[in-house]
Amino acid sequence: MPLTISLPSSHPARGVGLELWMDRVVERAEQVRHGWDAGGVHDLRVALRRCRTMADALSEVNPGPGWRKLKRASRELFHALGKLRDTQVKHERMKTLGPPGDPLRRHMLRLLSRQEKKYRASAEQALDRFDRKEWKKQTRKLTSKARFFPMNSVVYQRLALSRLNGAVELYQHARKRRSSVAWHQLRIGLKLFRYVVESFLPQRYEVWSDDLKRMQNMLGEVHDLDVLRSEIRRNAGRRHLASVAGWIERIDRDRKAALLEFLAKTAGPESPWLTWRAGFQWGHAIVASSVEERRTA
Repeated sequence: MPLTISLPSSHPARGVGLELWMDRVVERAEQVRHGWDAGGVHDLRVALRRCRTMADALSEVNPGPGWRKLKRASRELFHALGKLRDTQVKHERMKTLGPPGDPLRRHMLRLLSRQEKKYRASAEQALDRFDRKEWKKQTRKLTSKARFFPMNSVVYQRLALSRLNGAVELYQHARKRRSSVAWHQLRIGLKLFRYVVESFLPQRYEVWSDDLKRMQNMLGEVHDLDVLRSEIRRNAGRRHLASVAGWIERIDRDRKAALLEFLAKTAGPESPWLTWRAGFQWGHAIVASSVEERRTA
């Protein structure tokens, strides 16, 4: 007897579609200029990443040169924002992990402030070179191509399953290696799976979104702490050697807690990996249910 996968009977159109995210890039690009605050930088980079990830996925199911043009048009700004965003995250982390009077904290905050100014200047230049007219032109051209296959199509189900299998392989590798690089690669693999499901399988995403976001956030916590730990070791200087051990101990403690939470979430018969895999197996019946019915269940 086939397993029944319960999915919502309707899903919001908000947050779905290449056109929406390409339009959002233009909106966020105008907004970020007013202050280059961490939230604005994050929003613009997320919009660009969604477009780039969707272009990668769509190039596999409906190939064409337009997807490469989209990637090229956004590459410089995307990477410039990444450097700025990483520095802003490290700056905020440094503030919260130590008391205001800590000398290493003061030293690192000054250093990160200088880095942030440098990367902000680079991001401003990249934004100035970003061709909005060409981007809008590409939006009009690519929108119809992106709609060639309907949402929730079996084509996208197969693509999502491929991304899921890749993420599971990275998960097994990370559990064996336990290295910063391995956990970071898993974070990227999980993100690629999440974006395919969110962009093209909205019925499944509505059911799976909580676990996807939570797992991604846990791995993001580990990555942020790994990056900050490397930054401290690289830039602490001789004057602050006595303080470094205490900082590394605090970072490792928080990192271990995030990893243990992630491993507990993903192990055993209730693992989301198994739930997601079951949602793509042949022979499983997919039925629709209302949000109220799912809450009752």
